[in-house]
Amino acid sequence: MENKISVAVVEDNRDIREGLKIMLESTEGFVLSGVYESTEKAIQDIPHKNPDVVLMDIMFPSGMNGIDCVKVLKDTMPDLDILMLTSYSEDDLVFQSLKAGACGYLDKNTSLPKLVEAIKDVKNGGAPMTSLIARMVVKSFNQHHSQEPDLTRREKEVLEQLCQGKSYKMIADSIFVSEDTVRFHIKKIYKKLQVNSKSEAVIKAIKNNLIG
Repeated sequence: MENKISVAVVEDNRDIREGLKIMLESTEGFVLSGVYESTEKAIQDIPHKNPDVVLMDIMFPSGMNGIDCVKVLKDTMPDLDILMLTSYSEDDLVFQSLKAGACGYLDKNTSLPKLVEAIKDVKNGGAPMTSLIARMVVKSFNQHHSQEPDLTRREKEVLEQLCQGKSYKMIADSIFVSEDTVRFHIKKIYKKLQVNSKSEAVIKAIKNNLIG
C-alpha cells in the first residue's frame, strides 16, 4: 500500500482553511494531519504530528507571521517541507520565506489540481513556485552579471532549474541524466555554496547573482 502524504495547514482565513481541508480529505494519497488558524497553535502541535508537508500562509491578524513560524519549525524539524501559500508575491517576502527554510512559494489563486501536484513535487525534492513567482525569481538573478562562480556549467544548469522550482525528476529528464546524478550534482552544489537545503541554495543563488 502506497504511503499517503501527510499535510498540515496553517491559515487564518476560515473559508480558505475549510477549502484546503475538504480538498486534502477527499484527494486520494493524502491525509490531513492538522489545520491551524494561528502560528502559535501550529508551533505547539506540528512537531507532535510530524507531517510531511506544511501549507503556510504569511500574514496573520495577530501574533507571529508565517515566515517567523517557518524559522521556528525548521529549527526543531530541519527536514520538514514547508510550502508557502499566500496572496503576497513581493520580492522581499519570497526571499525571506526561502531564506527561512520554505521549499516553495505559491499564490492562493493556484488551482486545486496544481496545488496537489505541487505537494507531490515537494515530496520528490522539488521547489514548486507558480509561473509568476518563478519568473520573478529568475528575473532577479538575471538582472546582474555574475562574478565567475565556482560551479561547473552543469552545476549552474542544475541550480538554475532548481531555482525555477523543478523537481529532481524534471531536472533529470531535461538534461538526460538519472535522478541519482542530479542528486550528486546538488550535493556538490550544496558543498560549494556552503548550504544544507534546496531553499538555502536558491536564496544564495538569487542574492549573490550566481547564475547569469
